[in-house]
Amino acid sequence: MSQDEKKKSSGEEQQRPTRPSLAKKKGPDADDHIRIPAGSPWDGAWKIAAAVGALGLIASAAGYAGNAKRFAFSYLFGFEVILSVALGAIFFVLMQHLTSAGWSVTVRRTAEFFGVGIVSLIVLFAPIWLLKEQIFPWLSDHHGGEHAAEVSTTHTTGAALEEQAAQPEHAAEPNAHGGHGGPAHAAGGHGHGAMAAAHGGATFTKGDPHELAEEEVLAKKKPYLNTGFFSLRAVIYLLVWAFLGWKLFRYSVDQDTSKDPKLTVAAQRFAPVATVVFGLTLTFAGFDWIMSLEPSWFSTIFGVYCFAGCVLAGLTTVTLATMALRRSGLLRKEVNTEHYHDLGKLTFGFLVFWAYIGFSQFMLIWYAALPEEVTFFHHRWDHGPWSAVSLLLVFSHFVFPFFLLISRNTKRKLEVLTFGAAWILLMHVVDIYWLVMPNFGQDDFAFHWLDVTCLVGIGGIYLAVVFYVMRQHRLIPVGDPRLPRAIHFENA
Repeated sequence: MSQDEKKKSSGEEQQRPTRPSLAKKKGPDADDHIRIPAGSPWDGAWKIAAAVGALGLIASAAGYAGNAKRFAFSYLFGFEVILSVALGAIFFVLMQHLTSAGWSVTVRRTAEFFGVGIVSLIVLFAPIWLLKEQIFPWLSDHHGGEHAAEVSTTHTTGAALEEQAAQPEHAAEPNAHGGHGGPAHAAGGHGHGAMAAAHGGATFTKGDPHELAEEEVLAKKKPYLNTGFFSLRAVIYLLVWAFLGWKLFRYSVDQDTSKDPKLTVAAQRFAPVATVVFGLTLTFAGFDWIMSLEPSWFSTIFGVYCFAGCVLAGLTTVTLATMALRRSGLLRKEVNTEHYHDLGKLTFGFLVFWAYIGFSQFMLIWYAALPEEVTFFHHRWDHGPWSAVSLLLVFSHFVFPFFLLISRNTKRKLEVLTFGAAWILLMHVVDIYWLVMPNFGQDDFAFHWLDVTCLVGIGGIYLAVVFYVMRQHRLIPVGDPRLPRAIHFENA
């Protein structure tokens, strides 16, 4: 090559526009800095997560040998926490495609990693299915006998209460909480007089109106609450979620190599139908795996409550994961303060939405005062220290993070945002515990070391899959045509 040609070639290289934060060298390793480097802590993170998860599951199995029912409830709690993170991540990706968002391109891949990790939960659901009769009272073959005496103290119908209220001698008797079931008690307690009378601390004999009412309600739900249909629905939910997580992930990583903008269009066309299917499956899974723990209770807004919790879990997890990558020297330019500001705004918005749905559910149940509805809050207020947990959720899951993140300045301070995201995620774990555990032991807090080992075991295996996939692919969608706009994104 002549000297003039070399100068000309050198000049062209200097003038060639480069995409910010993308490597300038040619070849297959041009974007090494947006991959997890070999030998880094992130490279072996999946092995650590797998080891921790395996130890957690082994310890939980030892606990199962001592108390199978306690293990079953603890496992359900841990499964629901991790499931909510995976579903929240999937919804975050769907939301970006629904709105054709450009700002989120650089953080979307992190959510895709956590979304595709849901495939591990298909296998991890097996213990719940195997122990379903330990968890769900409506699956027990002897429901009309021993179990009916247990649950009939809290699940009644208006007809049974009217019959009890017509007997003044019973209304004057003190209940198990040291109060009275008479008119004075019924008028207080946020409209919970009816449910207090229903609970009453009594043990009903066979043929009692409360037991008969319970059996009548469950008989009407038998076409839905039965082993075969329950199992079929569980398979559908898990396969649909795994398909959504995998499909959204494939659209993105395939575009890394093809650079085909048609894949962006395909993902946007896929998102509306996928969102509808996602919403339906999440709602019915909430009915099946949490609401049916109290088979006589119902709430038409409960599916939305579960959805809001999942979105919060997904947003906070994505925020914490990208922060962790940033501290490791990765994604420092690709994910900056502007992106974290928007993640903070979304987290704050869905925090308010979660609180609104939670209050709406409580207010409607309190106002209607139907015995088969108020039992849910009765179990979480009048039994042991669960009232303290209920208050904790009000102040620590809403009031405190609300004032922490309401300011624009705090959402742009990465240390504060990191703390806020971690706090909200922790309170979400408490929220799931509050939904599940009162159905195991209503007279005490029911905390057990199995709660920790099951959560760690399931979470470890899930994260092992997420981290393994993460080390195989780029950390941002380099083929997305909106990537330059995302890197240069600035909040107004």
